[in-house]
Amino acid sequence: MDDYLVSARSLAPAADYLVVNVSSPNTPGLRLLQDVETLRPLLTAVGQEADRAAGRHVPLLVKIAPDLSDEDIDDVARLALDLKLDGIIATNTTIARTGLSSPSEEVEKCGAGGLSGAPVKQRSLEVLKRLKHATGDALALVSVGGVESAADVQERLDAGATLVQGYTAFLYEGPFWAARINRQLAKTRA
Repeated sequence: MDDYLVSARSLAPAADYLVVNVSSPNTPGLRLLQDVETLRPLLTAVGQEADRAAGRHVPLLVKIAPDLSDEDIDDVARLALDLKLDGIIATNTTIARTGLSSPSEEVEKCGAGGLSGAPVKQRSLEVLKRLKHATGDALALVSVGGVESAADVQERLDAGATLVQGYTAFLYEGPFWAARINRQLAKTRA
């Protein structure tokens, strides 16, 4: 927890918002923090430290994994509401290896770690819908995971996302990817 508090203390004075990421599959043991009994004191302490260091309320969000069970997602939603968090980011990368076109032996040679893009797309959307149902309009919901096109962005907005992030498509399509998405969205709304 100390690392989170040092980060909150250091970053909060200059931050527009902070995200507590407890969902990276590349940090050993980190995903264990998604259990609500562990998450509650962590989020409480980070929120208090951030507000104290900044001298104002710093919006606080939590980023969760797509690999959580539906019951765990519901628990995180209730916790976020109870702690009056400002939002949830759904989702990080997945450790699941289902639905891949590469042979499993080839995938295993690559090693452990999170998969982004298409492999997480459907589950990320499911998590978003579940969170929207559980929280209504009480929290900002940031959807990320498998977002490649304007249609994907619109689908996330229609499912209740407040904001939509893209990573993998941005990486593969370059810095003008977001502008292309925005132009396409503007055309469909005109």
